[in-house]
Amino acid sequence: MDKDRQETFDEMVGPVGSTIERLLLLATRRAHRTANKLRVSARKRFPFILPASGPLSDLDGGIEMSAHIFSRDPLVLYMPVGGPRPLHALAAIGRRLAARRATFLLMPMWTMERPAIVAQMGRDLAWYAERFPRHETIFLCNTEEERRLIAAVGGNAIFSNHNLMISEDVFRPLPDVPVEFDAVYNGRISPMKRHYLAFEIERLVHITYSIGELTPAGARAFTRRLQAQSPLHRIANPLVDGLAGRLTSAEVNRVYNQAAVGLCLSAVEGAMYSSMEYLMAGLPIVSTPSLGGRDVYFDPDYCIIAEPEPAAIRHAVETLRDRAIPRAEIRRRTLAKVDAQRQELMVFLSELLRRKGSSAPPIETWPFSGTEGLMRWGTVREIAASVRQPTSD
Repeated sequence: MDKDRQETFDEMVGPVGSTIERLLLLATRRAHRTANKLRVSARKRFPFILPASGPLSDLDGGIEMSAHIFSRDPLVLYMPVGGPRPLHALAAIGRRLAARRATFLLMPMWTMERPAIVAQMGRDLAWYAERFPRHETIFLCNTEEERRLIAAVGGNAIFSNHNLMISEDVFRPLPDVPVEFDAVYNGRISPMKRHYLAFEIERLVHITYSIGELTPAGARAFTRRLQAQSPLHRIANPLVDGLAGRLTSAEVNRVYNQAAVGLCLSAVEGAMYSSMEYLMAGLPIVSTPSLGGRDVYFDPDYCIIAEPEPAAIRHAVETLRDRAIPRAEIRRRTLAKVDAQRQELMVFLSELLRRKGSSAPPIETWPFSGTEGLMRWGTVREIAASVRQPTSD
């Protein structure tokens, strides 16, 4: 384990066949990390230093971001923020929409309960407000503590955990699917996901994929390590050339229904979409203590916070498995909590639109279609083009 209680690279990939293969793996890992650091360094600084016009103004146009157009008139965009300088994508898109009145609903993808990050963000918020007075930013925070910290540095923030956005129409119990596994873990290939904590569970299914935190060679070694644990452990994703392919949301839900319990094993992240997906599908949850807000909708009747040790995780899984809590009950109680907070957000958004000059009636039905619709990624250049249009204001 490293200082942040994550798996080290060696622990993730496990034993390697030969000394030469190991040296190559470590060398490519080192080069990959160096390239990523340079890329992230440029990405987080460029939007704050580039001119508003001229030949250099579009150097940050290739930055990847996501923005959902909640309203075109008035213009309201919902967008995730995160990383070591969370507002870099906002700064990039903001320069391109500077002449427009716009409101940005900012959803933290990663916990903001990090004082150094929030302090820098406060400075960036002041910088942004000075340069883009026609824009308003509102943070939809995953925890009350996150809201408090952001408000303390001058941010406009409300509590609205992003797991409200998970679609109960996609993630749901499937009565015709038999339970084959004690637990399912939906976790990407990353040190922070701590897959090793699940290795003592007798029957386990993994949903996993790579977002490039490891090189392809490292991701293949990680996949081999998961496969080698037990003949009763399985990777649900299709494997192509040793790499895990993606599953559709419907396929993910079917895998959930093949398991008795859902796992949440990271120590720190955001609110963790899969935690709500499990609950919508009617799965009880075994989690480790965590920072980020995934426990907002937990209930002690069907969620156990276990110590981050393989034996403790296995025991908690067996406890919940043997309780055999009806899936419809878990889903019903979860949706009751979700609906109450969705109603609060709809009231807030209705008032926001009214304040911005909209004559539309108050929002009465949930206006978001789920995370697949909200998290459509593109470059800053592409997204700016999709929302830019003439206005009369």
